[in-house]
Amino acid sequence: MSATKAVGFAGGSGQKKKPKAPNKHQVAANKYDEMKSKGLPEFNIYIRIKGKEWVPAGSMAVERSNQISRAIFQQEAELLKGAVRLYPILRQYKENLEYGYRLKEFPDEEITVAVMPEPTLGDKFQYAFSKAKEYFKATVQRGNKN
Repeated sequence: MSATKAVGFAGGSGQKKKPKAPNKHQVAANKYDEMKSKGLPEFNIYIRIKGKEWVPAGSMAVERSNQISRAIFQQEAELLKGAVRLYPILRQYKENLEYGYRLKEFPDEEITVAVMPEPTLGDKFQYAFSKAKEYFKATVQRGNKN
């Protein structure tokens, strides 16, 4: 009788699995928790179709209260993606949306409309870099399809 090796779902194939890299949502959540634990100002972020009711879009912590508008517009794509997932109607009004915020500790205060800050030289460089990165990523993806 020949000896056979039992192989099942628990049996290892000899290959070690690579540990999963944390996704960007988990990294952002960890950073938010860290900032919150340091006592940095926390804000509730809102979105609306201009002139309509505000709906919640997320929370942010920033090092200084005067940086909240800049932080909102730096994270606009992610905020919009999450808001559209919850409120699909917003997709139709992408060009007619506005963001607002208020300190988390004062929920009775009015929501302040976030105003896009004037771009700094660093912002312009970062924008150009992100556009170049998008272009090359799209080029590589098209190249892989051929």
